[in-house]
Amino acid sequence: MNPGPDAPIRAEQTPALPRRGFLRRAARMFAPSLAIVLLMLWVLGAFRRGQIQPSVLPAPVEAAENVPTVPVEAILLPATQEVTGTVRAEQVFTVSARVTANVVETRAAAGRRVSAGEVLVVLDDRDLKKRVEQAQEAVRGAEATLAQARADFERDRRLLEQQVIPAYDFEHTRTNLRLAEANLERLKRAAEEAEVTLSYAVIRSPAAGVIVDRLAEPGDLAAPGRPLLSMYEESRLWLEASVPEDLLAGFRVGQRRDVRIEAVSRTIPGRVSEIVPSADPQSRAVAVRVKLEQTAGIVPGMFGRLAIALAPEKVLAVPESAVIRAGQLTLVDVAAHGRLQRRTVQLGRRIGPRLEVLSGLAEGERVAVRPAAQGGGGQ
Repeated sequence: MNPGPDAPIRAEQTPALPRRGFLRRAARMFAPSLAIVLLMLWVLGAFRRGQIQPSVLPAPVEAAENVPTVPVEAILLPATQEVTGTVRAEQVFTVSARVTANVVETRAAAGRRVSAGEVLVVLDDRDLKKRVEQAQEAVRGAEATLAQARADFERDRRLLEQQVIPAYDFEHTRTNLRLAEANLERLKRAAEEAEVTLSYAVIRSPAAGVIVDRLAEPGDLAAPGRPLLSMYEESRLWLEASVPEDLLAGFRVGQRRDVRIEAVSRTIPGRVSEIVPSADPQSRAVAVRVKLEQTAGIVPGMFGRLAIALAPEKVLAVPESAVIRAGQLTLVDVAAHGRLQRRTVQLGRRIGPRLEVLSGLAEGERVAVRPAAQGGGGQ
């Protein structure tokens, strides 16, 4: 059977299919490499030949004859180190009852200021009053017994003088009198103690201060050792700070120290009142307590700072007008051999009209100073 007119065409297309697949596979394999090569050429500037390339211009060299200069000076700065501490009350009072009784009334709340002797808590005193009445009745009975013993003594003394009774009976009467006197004194003391115990039903403030917390409510049972209130004296506060042991030599009891209380933005005068004679083995610090001389608005728990003076620090400084700022760089023109040489420096703190020099200059070198417009703008 003879092939039709289309047979030569099919014979030519059949081998072309494998070649097209091969080209596609080769393109997929070499495309990433080609992209990387083109990217490297672009980074190296192969496609930017028409642009002006950046260049580094040399620093201008200027004669130093007509430019005012000043020396780089070394100055001494007062050096301090701050230690932190916490405001604490010198003494916290825990108010408790001396007798066992139910709480009837509490007249103090947290944050309230109370005066010395002010009534804080009232206890149920009915049992205590009964004890006082019983003690007083016992005293009255002992007084009657003593009166009878004295009458017997006077009677027997006269009978003895008349030799009506023997001396033995009189001594017995005298002994009864002494026992009655002693018993009356004992019962009087018991009555006084009962009255004192009755006074414990009214609990008063031991000092003028501020109530921190109320720990009992009406109906609660008060007992010796069980706290009812806690309070502190507002006028007796100190800052307790941990001072490193190597700085402890600068402290002594009675020394004046200023304390900075950040919460009220105040610097308060104080005086060192205690130095604990023991260091913390972990922090190697010693607790120092500085009594605050002004406590208005200060409460325990506030944060405070204590400044410790150190040896003066020697630093190099130049006037701000000598500094040239160029972007992120800080430069100065140094006069040397009649010429100004531009030099990069590293600056630190501002010290009045001058700036601290950390590196780039030495003491005694002279730097050019320029008007503010030039010094700040640079070139």
